[in-house]
Amino acid sequence: MQRLWAVCLTLLVSAGFTYANEYTKWVKDEKTKTLSCDYKYTNNDGKPATQKVVIYYADADRKNWAYYYNAKDTPWARCAIPGNAKFDEKVMYWQKLDDKKKDGYLDFPKAGFCPTPADGKTPIANLPLPPK
Repeated sequence: MQRLWAVCLTLLVSAGFTYANEYTKWVKDEKTKTLSCDYKYTNNDGKPATQKVVIYYADADRKNWAYYYNAKDTPWARCAIPGNAKFDEKVMYWQKLDDKKKDGYLDFPKAGFCPTPADGKTPIANLPLPPK
């Protein structure tokens, strides 16, 4: 019986008490006019990692995008949210930062493509809708 428990425990640990991809609740900051949450995921080393997701709800040019910020507090991608003409509740629409332009973004090559954080193991599969 002890051996069975040891095997089960080994399988559980190796299979996966990994950090599941998940989001914290959205938080509204009236001072900065933003909504934000954290995206938690497993990095390439199998360790927990976090990125900040920010919506600038009072900024006419940025209010219809959720911006993903890496650990260096630099935006690297954005996802269309309700109010954006490219938003589709069935397929996420992503753009990545254009390294050649300051504050410029490029579409990812194919529709429905979901990016993976540079240090992440899996693509970002969803984004919880922000509160209205």
